[in-house]
Amino acid sequence: FDLDGCVWDPEMYELWGGGGAPFKNLPNGNLSDRSGTTVRLLGDVRQLMYEFKTNTLWSNTVIAVASSCDEPSWAKECIQKFPVGPDGDFKLNDVFSLGHTEIYKGGKDRHLRSIQQKCKNDVTFKDMMFFDNQYDNCNTVAKLGVTVVYTPDGVTRQAFSEALERFPAPGEIIGPKRRGYY
Repeated sequence: FDLDGCVWDPEMYELWGGGGAPFKNLPNGNLSDRSGTTVRLLGDVRQLMYEFKTNTLWSNTVIAVASSCDEPSWAKECIQKFPVGPDGDFKLNDVFSLGHTEIYKGGKDRHLRSIQQKCKNDVTFKDMMFFDNQYDNCNTVAKLGVTVVYTPDGVTRQAFSEALERFPAPGEIIGPKRRGYY
């Protein structure tokens, strides 16, 4: 999963100028940065992440992060603090597979290659599914042979379900057509 604009909003760079870390938990399950700006999970991320953590269907699945975030330390703090599930039973950090968070400036192909290597090549690109809200990133990752899901409004149940129905679709970009293109 990409983070900024895909899992949460606003993007970390949008908190520059007095915002950013430290983040605090709000009673409604969102986070607030030091300037009071609310950071919220998008779409159905909270419920989907809870399912990844609690449903045995996903017990052998690596849930990873591939994010070209401008503020990696802020993103890591948000991962540690965002509650998921109906009662906030877990944090995002509990869902993402230990050691499979690639958060740094760089191309998404680099992130995915690193994740694949960490899986000790037991996972091929055609075994992967990637979610991102930026179409250029989707194109880059699709060229690796990964099933890609374009999520311009964050990860929704509908986008996730469609991706599961079509998986594996190596090199395809699933989701709405890119805005502004025909």
